[in-house]
Amino acid sequence: MDWENVTLCKLALASTMYDSLTPFNRSLARLKEDTGGSVDLSNSQHRTPLLRWLNDWGCRHLPADQHEVASVSISKWYQAEGAGLFPEKRPIWDVTDRELEVAVGAYGSLKDSTGAWRERVGAKLEVRIGPTAASKILFAMRTEALMPWDEAMRVTFKCDGGPASYRRFLEEVRDLTYHIERLCRDNGFGIDDLPKHVDRPDSTVLELVNHYIWIAVTRKCELPSSQTLARWAALG
Repeated sequence: MDWENVTLCKLALASTMYDSLTPFNRSLARLKEDTGGSVDLSNSQHRTPLLRWLNDWGCRHLPADQHEVASVSISKWYQAEGAGLFPEKRPIWDVTDRELEVAVGAYGSLKDSTGAWRERVGAKLEVRIGPTAASKILFAMRTEALMPWDEAMRVTFKCDGGPASYRRFLEEVRDLTYHIERLCRDNGFGIDDLPKHVDRPDSTVLELVNHYIWIAVTRKCELPSSQTLARWAALG
């Protein structure tokens, strides 16, 4: 993916549009409030709001009447693999290849875990947590490093949802943050300060990247240049 046309102005505009077009930031804010800003999946009182948030973020294959099933699976997964992830506040541009590999392995086992049971023609069918919900759970745990995706993003990035494609996707996102870091440096501040410079002090840089990709890449919304915005602003 060619990220050279991404500007800080477009990141700011995409975040504004994301808020206007979706309720997703509001539900993410509720999750952060309900978990004290740090999701601990060993705590059942954190898994409950996490599953509500997943429903809000489109994971309807994990219905409320099956939340206990998903909660037990997530708890077992966390004990086996989730607790071994890199530190919570580490941003994606500082995540090593080895740490990325551990996260990819955890993603693979999580997506194949049981999320629900469904009755069909008298048979009990297993519903797995799947690639979308797995990525969003990892994002909830590591909002500075592990990007969520949905089917539209996987199609755009030519990913099949498997662990190898998840790794390629995260590497693409990491490359984008390297580009953003250079832009911030050229503007006289560090990438860590970007959220406050675009009036998003409560967001992580990765959240801004998610907004941009959702708006400009997968939904293909054409974002005007900073020059065009300046010309419009001059009209009064």
